[in-house]
Amino acid sequence: MLRSTFVVVITIVASLELAPAETRGVLRVGVAPVALTPERDTWLLGSRVDDAVRAYNAAAEAYDRAHGHAPGSAMSTEPIDRRDLGVSTSFFTLAPGIEAGTRHVFVRVEAALAFGESHRSYGLGFYPVNLAVPMRRGTLTPYLSAGGSLSWLDDTRIAGEIGALFGARVAGGMRIGRRLAIEIGYSAYAIGGLVDRDELDTMRTYDPRGDEPPPRPEAALSGGEQRGAVDLSLGLAI
Repeated sequence: MLRSTFVVVITIVASLELAPAETRGVLRVGVAPVALTPERDTWLLGSRVDDAVRAYNAAAEAYDRAHGHAPGSAMSTEPIDRRDLGVSTSFFTLAPGIEAGTRHVFVRVEAALAFGESHRSYGLGFYPVNLAVPMRRGTLTPYLSAGGSLSWLDDTRIAGEIGALFGARVAGGMRIGRRLAIEIGYSAYAIGGLVDRDELDTMRTYDPRGDEPPPRPEAALSGGEQRGAVDLSLGLAI
């Protein structure tokens, strides 16, 4: 395995040295679904999500008992489970960037900007492995890319939260001529979440004897992980 990796690296370096290097600006515009679901073993979030679910359900039960609401009645507070603290949205994505290398092997760095109905993210994408095979005298160029992105994640309905989103992605595309490209991406793994410490404190100090039901925990903590998402984008080279 180590020997094969070494051979691949040497081949890439040699191709970069033998072929003329070039740099071009690129812009990708597309759509990408996000469905982060917390699991028990999700890094950093798993145990916190379970604690938030247990705390909310206990507070909801205490609130119903204090106000005489029978379980399952119209006035009772419904319990939640771990899935209620996930993040689900569809992003419109903008990714201006730079590609540097040769016609066959290049590196891509891009801004990762995404906008959804209630969420948005701003970050950086880095694709160190990009392999292209020009065909038909360069009028068609299929390519493969591998890399990932790290972004700040924001819920526009909440003020003061801290969020992050990380994703590993591979993509296949077709460049048409020198300007246009169509790309299909596959997010092998993504993890992200949001935390609002003020809302967490509000949950901890909640008094079930008051007039208001307990605050929903998704305003204080949400996120999870995602595997196997597919996205589509159109590209333009400058």
